Amino acid sequence: MLLLDSTIVSVALPDLGRDLGADASTSVWVNSAYLFAFAVPLLVAGRLGDRFGHRRVYLVGLAVFTIASVGCAAAPGIGALVGWRAVQGLGAALLTPQCLTVIRSLFEPPRLAVALAVWSAGGGAATVAGPIVGGLLVEAWGWPSVFLVNVPVGIVTAIAVLRFVPVSRRIAVPLPLFAVVGVTVGVLGVVVGVQGTDTGLLADPVARGGAVLLGAAVVAAVLVRQRRAGDRALVPLALFRDRGFVTGSWGATAASFCVGSAPIPLMLDLQQTRGLSAGSAALVLVPMGVACLASAPFVGRMTNTAGPRATATVGAVLLVVSVALTAVLVGAAAPLWTIAAAFTGFGIANAFVWSPFSLAAVLGAGPATVGAASSVFNTVKQLGAVLGSTATAVLLATAGDAVALGALALVACGAVVAARALSGRPGAPVVLTGVIVHGAGVGHDLGFPTANLRPEDESAAPVPVDGVYVGWLAAPVGAPPRQALVSIGSNSTFPDRPRTVEIHVLDFDGDLYGSVVELTVGRRIRRQRTFRGPDALVAAMRSDERRARAVLARS
Repeated sequence: MLLLDSTIVSVALPDLGRDLGADASTSVWVNSAYLFAFAVPLLVAGRLGDRFGHRRVYLVGLAVFTIASVGCAAAPGIGALVGWRAVQGLGAALLTPQCLTVIRSLFEPPRLAVALAVWSAGGGAATVAGPIVGGLLVEAWGWPSVFLVNVPVGIVTAIAVLRFVPVSRRIAVPLPLFAVVGVTVGVLGVVVGVQGTDTGLLADPVARGGAVLLGAAVVAAVLVRQRRAGDRALVPLALFRDRGFVTGSWGATAASFCVGSAPIPLMLDLQQTRGLSAGSAALVLVPMGVACLASAPFVGRMTNTAGPRATATVGAVLLVVSVALTAVLVGAAAPLWTIAAAFTGFGIANAFVWSPFSLAAVLGAGPATVGAASSVFNTVKQLGAVLGSTATAVLLATAGDAVALGALALVACGAVVAARALSGRPGAPVVLTGVIVHGAGVGHDLGFPTANLRPEDESAAPVPVDGVYVGWLAAPVGAPPRQALVSIGSNSTFPDRPRTVEIHVLDFDGDLYGSVVELTVGRRIRRQRTFRGPDALVAAMRSDERRARAVLARS
């Protein structure tokens, strides 16, 4: 619903501008107000879900969005419509980070890849279906219908969430006023600077650039100020040391730059250059929407078998090729059927590209940081859409539809690069080499003596995501391997590393300290979690050891 709304309204802008007596420069604020109110609170919204419960914050955002949709449809003038659109954007900001967080909390690999594929395909279909649905609704019932369609969807969604989504555990995350205000003002500066205005101070490129730099500096200052808060910070710095999170966020931003804006030049060409009505132009894009939905069942399966890298590469390459080919066909005034065929690849790309990037961004986050990870991921993804919208508007005004599409395809090449940087086939053993050192001694006191691995070269074989794994340890290198239970997460042994490797060698007798070892990390048997006390931890470790021995016996 949210992604549909971000594109569906663009089709209705000419009609609502005429009905409400607004010129083009005023009508564009119907989109801009939503965009600003959506993007700015995203960094805070995920932490609100941590503190007050993700289901609760989701339902509040859903109520705000749905009520605002009624206000938009009933708006008597352009000013009221812009105001209600801002309220809609606020509701969307509260909703968005909770979706990814709830999915991550409910599913573990390999089911997580399937769940994210279903979620991403729905979102991808909504994004690409916006122009189709918008054109049909405007032609049949007028522009208020593009807002009223949200009401039944919102009601059904609320009932489904109350019925099926469990209440999440609340985390006592502090929300200091300086951090919340600083991040909000900083992101506002970046978004306003990127988007700009047609008149006034922010029409000047120098002023816009200054707003972006100042906003980014304010956000950076907040992050540095909160660096000692660790996982309890509004935006934990440890997230940016996680290769999967950084790569997934970067790839999603590049893809969002292209996906959020590519249908607009195409719709303008179909309606303004070729003279099609909004409904007829929408029909040209129907094959693209069908292809997106039809591709969804294959995404989760491919992610689990071939890996996130292969899945994201298929989506990103298809995105670049389909948009670039569409640009060539639009420039050559090719027949409509060829454009419809070329843009069908855009629909398939939307099914494949989002799931692996989302998976990479949140897979390494623990329960205390997954809300923040979702917030940051969605914020940078939305900023990518803002940049794409701004660049598209400039290119449409100066160079035309085909050039705008070509530029979007060029930026989408960044998603291809990010896709190639993702991890390979899931479940493949990872081999780490390093020195065994003493830890804090807690495991020994509990009857489970453990060793800690200081990796020699973490970049050569990245540490897997947090969790408890079965493994094999050769010490010294080349010796017969010993069976081991491997815990990856955070501990106090290496304060300079957000994620560390702790090894409980089965039948360990303490003879490995100081040795250079080769550790093979195999199958993950559970995710990391917090225990109420030592007894619960001991019970879990005993259960882990029994399960590890059973798995290793079958290996």
